[in-house]
Amino acid sequence: MSTTTTTQTETENWVHYHDGGIPGRRQVLKGTAAKETFTALPKIDFRRIYSDKLEDRKELAKEVGAACQDIGFFYAVNHGVDDDVLEDTFDALKEYFALPKDVKMETHNQKTEKFRGYEAFLEGKLDPSTRGDLKEGFLMGEDFTDPEQLQLLPNFPPSLTHQKPRNQWPTHSSALFWRPAIYRYYTSMFAFSKRMLHIFALALDLPETYFDNITTHPMTNVRAVHYPPQEQQSDVGIGAHTDFCWFTLVCQSKTAYPALEVLNANGLWVPVHPEPNAFVVNVADFLKLVTGGTWQSTVHRVRNIGREERYSMPFFFSPNEDAKVSVVEHLRRKGEEYEEFVVGEYFQKRLDIDRTTHMGVETRAEKKKPGY
Repeated sequence: MSTTTTTQTETENWVHYHDGGIPGRRQVLKGTAAKETFTALPKIDFRRIYSDKLEDRKELAKEVGAACQDIGFFYAVNHGVDDDVLEDTFDALKEYFALPKDVKMETHNQKTEKFRGYEAFLEGKLDPSTRGDLKEGFLMGEDFTDPEQLQLLPNFPPSLTHQKPRNQWPTHSSALFWRPAIYRYYTSMFAFSKRMLHIFALALDLPETYFDNITTHPMTNVRAVHYPPQEQQSDVGIGAHTDFCWFTLVCQSKTAYPALEVLNANGLWVPVHPEPNAFVVNVADFLKLVTGGTWQSTVHRVRNIGREERYSMPFFFSPNEDAKVSVVEHLRRKGEEYEEFVVGEYFQKRLDIDRTTHMGVETRAEKKKPGY
């Protein structure tokens, strides 16, 4: 993820950010200096993802590819995931985050290497100019000691079942509803993500199953998030960042005022309005790397200034932890060399850099050498 702040000189505005530890900035362009860029996200009808006709799926992929190249974000409408699953999960989020803090802190994310479990308000701080991210959350992910996940993986390597548990689940009687509720959502999003992977392959002029061999046991996460209304103008729900997975699917609660914002080429924040029965889909850093920068991993943030409670359920999808990936052959430039990297190693480096906290303790990121 990347942090961002905004500074102003006498003549220029800039949005400054750090993406994976590398600083960058984008000038705010207006008037005659403005570039042609997006001012809203496209809506793409995903009914074709279930078509038996390859031509229908290719037609969908063409629209998806254009959005990934030009924006990095789009709405997936008519996605086919049961509305009842989504509504029930939002109900579960509201119930979970209303639990007493001591019940939630049983699974505090500082107890695990992968930062799984509960994150309290202001513990994250992606924007160093703020007092911290004004949100609380719960993170779970790939854990092949969880039987709920094994049933989704027909080609799963048996050797991986000997891993140590990665997820934490609350044991208090008032919170026992949480695990089955999250796994119902996880199961639906996992199935949709596997289909989405085929559409991304087609959009890159690759065979539909091109990525299947590196996603037999993919890295996945569900992050349940609660954003209370912001009372201070200087607050931010989560600082501006890019995601460091393959792609992200976001289901956001219905609020009158949009909280999610995407940064366009002119350095302006474009609001992402909650759309009924739609996912917000975005390209993340892995997919940008694999496309040689052809697709955009776009900076985004959350500012919940609409005086409503907001809930969000992003689902993150990446290749296998032990997969090796590089830029696909036909997107390589002549004369350039391209590094192959191990997905899990890259992911852990980014996690160590970006998942710093307000806890007053030295994090693994701070123990790394500069630049890493």
